[in-house]
Amino acid sequence: MSAPGAKLQPDSPTPKPELVAPAPATSDHAPEQLPLIRMLEIVRDRVESIHASQHTIEQQLKNIAVSLPVQRKPLSRRSQELHIRVIAARRNGLCPCCQTTPVCTELGRMAGSEFDHWYSRNQNRVTQTWLVCAECNQKLLDTDFKSSARSSFESYQLALRPFLGGRQIAFGFGG
Repeated sequence: MSAPGAKLQPDSPTPKPELVAPAPATSDHAPEQLPLIRMLEIVRDRVESIHASQHTIEQQLKNIAVSLPVQRKPLSRRSQELHIRVIAARRNGLCPCCQTTPVCTELGRMAGSEFDHWYSRNQNRVTQTWLVCAECNQKLLDTDFKSSARSSFESYQLALRPFLGGRQIAFGFGG
C-alpha cells in the first residue's frame, strides 16, 4: 500500500510503509470511530511485534551462518587427473600416505580412494591436496596421525613438482 498521491518510479525501490501513531482518543472523535481507532492500535502493535521478531530471527540466522563449518571445496578435474598421473607414475598407484593400498591406475582413480585436503577443506589447489586410500583419509582426521604423515605428504608434493609443467606453486598455507 502506498500513501495517497505517492508516485512510484519504475526503477525506484518500493517505499516501506510507515506506521503513524494514532491520534489520542479525545472527544473530537465521533463515538463510532473509537472502536476503529482501538483496532488500528492493536494492528499497529502486532505489526511492530512481528517486525521485532523478524529482526531477531535475522540476527539468529546470521549467527548460525557464521558458526557453520567451512564447506569442502572440490578439486578441479585437472587437479584430480594430475594426482592420478603422479601417483600412477611415481608411486605405482599406491596410496602416498600408507604406501600399501592401491588408489589408482593409469586409467583413473580406484573405488574407495579419496582426495584429501591437507591444510583446510576450502583449499583445493593441487599442492594442498593428494589422493589417498579411504583408511588413511579417515585416519588423517586424527592430529597425531596427521602429524606423523606430514613427511609422506611433503614427499608426495616433491614427486608432484615435475608434473606441474614448469610452474612453481608455493607450498604451505594459502600456497
